[in-house]
Amino acid sequence: MEPQNLITRLQNDVQQIIETVETELLSLEKSALNQKPAPEKWSALECFEHLNRYNRFYNPELERALEHKGKAVPFRPGWLGNYFVQSVVPENAKPMKTMAHLNPSSVSQLGVKVLEEFLGHQRHLLELLTKAKGANLNRRAVRVEVFRLLRIKTGDAFRFVVAHQQRHLQQALRVVEVMV
Repeated sequence: MEPQNLITRLQNDVQQIIETVETELLSLEKSALNQKPAPEKWSALECFEHLNRYNRFYNPELERALEHKGKAVPFRPGWLGNYFVQSVVPENAKPMKTMAHLNPSSVSQLGVKVLEEFLGHQRHLLELLTKAKGANLNRRAVRVEVFRLLRIKTGDAFRFVVAHQQRHLQQALRVVEVMV
């Protein structure tokens, strides 16, 4: 796969995420964004706090990985990267366990600042994707948050982050749709 095609697709996906958050969620009341469909389920803001926790880890990891650009070559997804991406794509409806430090359900009430932080992470991700043009996305340079001894290819890390965000954005939209 040509790296440019992957990056363009991911940039479009991130731009769509930003637009959806701005048009469909930012205008909602804090109470609606904090409503849970069930006590054990996440509110919309908890979905985004979870993503913020991931972004606080992955954006700096991606930044570090791009410091060593290397030569752009066709991108070949790795088996481990594919595993992680397939586990979080929105089409995979299988519930997943969340590690305690990534689980936002211990926070009782969150504010709109969670969405603002998320949007900041998305804009940073767009900058990182722009930096990735011409980089070697096959380099195993990005640690995996849930098991930091593992490293995945930079391209796989970008794919994972975007798919994970799409999954939880859809979850948040379903929550507010039911609650509003």
